[in-house]
Amino acid sequence: MELRAYKETDAEEILNWIKNEREFRLWSADRYEKYPALPADINSNYIECQKASKFYPLTLEEDGKIIGHLILRNPKEDTSVIRMGFIIVDSTIRGKGYGKKIIEEAINYAQEKLGAKEINLGVFTSNESAFNCYKAVGFKVVEVEQNAYKFYDENWDCAEMILER
Repeated sequence: MELRAYKETDAEEILNWIKNEREFRLWSADRYEKYPALPADINSNYIECQKASKFYPLTLEEDGKIIGHLILRNPKEDTSVIRMGFIIVDSTIRGKGYGKKIIEEAINYAQEKLGAKEINLGVFTSNESAFNCYKAVGFKVVEVEQNAYKFYDENWDCAEMILER
């Protein structure tokens, strides 16, 4: 497996893994105005993010096939703090440990290549598989924002998590 820099051509494959609007919003919240998003929406968003901060979109490949994606970024001036987000795994291989693998690869990348001393993320608690995956890797909940996001008739809480190892 190889964690590599995101390529604009990855966007189409990543979007193919999302089967409905609920999955899309669990992954992206309100980052994208419309569902379904287009590859150009992801690419233009990433270009803007790279202008605004240190932003590292990454893709996980296995045997030349894209199997996962995430972003790392420095949310503040302190470059020793890395925020992880937009983590997604190919829908055909979920539940087989690839989520943990991409997170572990990203942690190593953040620490070894970006000098991260702290790694944090936010996750909707209703995204149980992601929430449990992050806990299994070593992230701990430090705060929960109640009703952080409204999806139709659902109100989702958002857990702020930090890596503790």
